[in-house]
Amino acid sequence: MLNREQVEQQQEQLREQIALLPQEQRKHFYQLWQKQVKDPDSYAVLNYLLLAGLHHFYLGKWLRGAVNLVISIIAILLVALGVGLLGLGLLVAITIVELPALFRSELVVLDYNNQQMQQLLEQVKSA
Repeated sequence: MLNREQVEQQQEQLREQIALLPQEQRKHFYQLWQKQVKDPDSYAVLNYLLLAGLHHFYLGKWLRGAVNLVISIIAILLVALGVGLLGLGLLVAITIVELPALFRSELVVLDYNNQQMQQLLEQVKSA
């Protein structure tokens, strides 16, 4: 489980490292960063659509997003075909699994952005 204090501390350390970059590297970093940074609000909105798994696609977690989407489609089909209890059970299961991410969406995206920032920082330093 993500710890807010640790994630925020990691973000601060990364920002300090970026501030130490020479001006040209720092400028290049921020130009690249603007294209990669993810917005917590966008993630949260997509997460409100629990069943579709769209929030996973937003962060590039294709497999998990596809699994959520397939399970959601199967559940809806089961309900439509008259096997409502099984379909509703699948929908409830997805909701239970995805609910923590909904309440922690800001932290999830902050951690994701930190990971991307770390990779980009290493890339810019080695260029």
